[in-house]
Amino acid sequence: MTTLRSIYADIPASALTVEDRNTLNIAERSTTRTPAPVPTTKPIAQVDTSKRLEHTISFTNEDGSAGKPAGVRGCQIWFKIGDPAIDPNELSYMATDSASPYTYHFSGDNAGKNAYYWLRWENTRGETGPWSDVVMATVTG
Repeated sequence: MTTLRSIYADIPASALTVEDRNTLNIAERSTTRTPAPVPTTKPIAQVDTSKRLEHTISFTNEDGSAGKPAGVRGCQIWFKIGDPAIDPNELSYMATDSASPYTYHFSGDNAGKNAYYWLRWENTRGETGPWSDVVMATVTG
């Protein structure tokens, strides 16, 4: 029966009648999309500062899994150079990365300064989850 389903899956939906679907035990495809859940976990970040003027930001889910949570498009990475940010409004957007790690190249005038990173998951509808713990790393010069 599984083989027949895969064969009939190639037939356009308009070619099969309701009776055909019942006979072959093929379910009618849903016409509504299942909404992606709003992320409830936060990413855990690590920053590799071993290369000059470069930070490699790795992130995992807080539950310990290496993959993103279900329905998540990517991880938003925000940062501030200098003093730590108190409020998210002080942050600059860096990127939304769909796979860890993300590498960012700094200009020479940032050498020796501290970068503070805040990360959060973003689902396929652009909704975001909670912020990660702040991670600080020095830009090596």
